[in-house]
Amino acid sequence: MPNLPVYVSGYTDNKGKGIYLYNFDTDNGTLSLKGLAAESVNPSWICFHKSGQHVYATNEVSSFKGENVGYVSAYKRDEKTGMLELVNEQATMGGHPCHATCDATGNFLVVGNYTSASVSVLPIRAPGSPQSSLDQVSSSLKHDELYKNTMGVPSRQEKAHCHSVNFDPIAERYVFVNDLGCDLLAVHQFDKESGTLTPHTTLSFPTGTGPRHLKFAPNHNNFCYVVGELSNDIFMLEFDFEQGKFIEIQRIHALPEDFKENNLGAEIDISANGKFLYVSMRGYDAITIFEINEWTGKLTLMGYQPTGGKCPRHFTIDPTGQYLLVANQDSDNIVVFKMNTTTGLLEQVSSIEHPQPTCVQFWS
Repeated sequence: MPNLPVYVSGYTDNKGKGIYLYNFDTDNGTLSLKGLAAESVNPSWICFHKSGQHVYATNEVSSFKGENVGYVSAYKRDEKTGMLELVNEQATMGGHPCHATCDATGNFLVVGNYTSASVSVLPIRAPGSPQSSLDQVSSSLKHDELYKNTMGVPSRQEKAHCHSVNFDPIAERYVFVNDLGCDLLAVHQFDKESGTLTPHTTLSFPTGTGPRHLKFAPNHNNFCYVVGELSNDIFMLEFDFEQGKFIEIQRIHALPEDFKENNLGAEIDISANGKFLYVSMRGYDAITIFEINEWTGKLTLMGYQPTGGKCPRHFTIDPTGQYLLVANQDSDNIVVFKMNTTTGLLEQVSSIEHPQPTCVQFWS
């Protein structure tokens, strides 16, 4: 697979126009632009339908068709060109949707709304068919009515803020929601037939953590890692699938001790072989690299790799497990690194300009 399609989305208040399509050459680690795949407003996050035909984007805005809500867009992908055709747009019944995921059945899209502190479920009509589109929100939970914000960092934790939504990796009985404003990881039961969410358990983090994104270990389905956006700590958790609850196993800082400037943790991911964990640091502008213990899942710091730009909001690992692509939002560039599968360390191999990238996803 020498050439792989890559979709890049980002904010559109400067030069960006929506979702772009690139080809990625796995022989030399370079990106080549194919074009603007779809014009869209502030598509901050993109995810794919399991059918391989549709792409969804969260349009991170606070106003849609006269209502104080954001929206999501559904696109059909042209199999030959990779370009995207808008199917429909649907309100998320919350402000600034920033994260979304599609369930394995392809029947539902779950969205996290940041400013309104809500989680919304949108049914997918005729899932997998060419006419597939998003229906209106059928179920939602308001975190500001369920949980109390901590005010650990008053400017960011003045209320609840849902920042990511993920299904459990085994049976999709649960949806996990990191709430930055309440310093907790909420576990909601998910009804696969109706798409209904029901609050189940929570795990509280230290005040001022600001949990953002999480990643389950590919080699140990009950091990999970969470990045604290505000504290810059990484938490190793263990999930009990029978009881539906998390427990904390380890806490480790992701910045050098002598770095005292402002920083916000962002993305978190794990190498294909399950040996290394990577976290992006916005401010320090680097990827922090950890080794994962094969048996215990605990982390050991391996080093730091500058990202070649400012504000590494998102990164992704290519399907071959050889490269890591970083989206530097504030310097308008995407930088490609070769991954050493033995040491976990990174080596920069290429860089391209791209306006305000916020999400980079390989088509699969």
